[in-house]
Amino acid sequence: MPARLHRALTGAQAAMHPGSATRSTALGLAALVIASALGYWGVSAYRKSQLQTAVTALVKDSSERLQGALAVETGAAPEDTAQMVVKLDDQAQEVDKHVIELRGMSASPNRALVDAAEEYILTVRQILRNQAASHRYHNQVSASERALRDHMRTANRRSGNWIKEAVRVKDRMEKEYFDYRISVDAFGRLLESYPATRKKLALQVGAGLLVEEAVAANARKRVLASSRRVADDVERARQLAAVH
Repeated sequence: MPARLHRALTGAQAAMHPGSATRSTALGLAALVIASALGYWGVSAYRKSQLQTAVTALVKDSSERLQGALAVETGAAPEDTAQMVVKLDDQAQEVDKHVIELRGMSASPNRALVDAAEEYILTVRQILRNQAASHRYHNQVSASERALRDHMRTANRRSGNWIKEAVRVKDRMEKEYFDYRISVDAFGRLLESYPATRKKLALQVGAGLLVEEAVAANARKRVLASSRRVADDVERARQLAAVH
């Protein structure tokens, strides 16, 4: 059959069945849309998986640092408390780096995960900061309280300068005790709020990665008991100063 005649017949057939061409075009477009959707879904799933892995690593490291720090409250008192404070400060700084890293990530693949992780890591950072501050001020209060007691023992040599020194030492103790109260109260409140923060993140990464609620509760109990002992020591020093 001549080519010209074949084309003419083909055109005539297409004209007689216009729906065939339309269906072919529609099927082609549908296949293209499906392929694009599958490609987008694949990329989206990959990005979400990558984000989950990165965030989980930050959460895991933060939790391990918190676990070690809270062990300070429930274990035997360290011999070098000043060095302990330095270590707690270092831990807080490392967790702060995690906050910065987390905020630099794109949260769009899983906003709920990033929001819960940020709240958790910020809470861990603040717990560590206030824990370090409470121990730092505790050391200072103890030193000032001992200095006041020692000074009061020399009351038999009191003079104008002796009285001035007594006032100075007592004022220093009061200031440091005030700072201690601020930090230890904040520390206790953060430990009290920890379970709610933990619960939100557990929905995203599982509870196994996170410090258990009982650990925070036990640490808080010890912190409050220590706070009461410090308050009693300060009150006895005040009474001693008042007698003289």
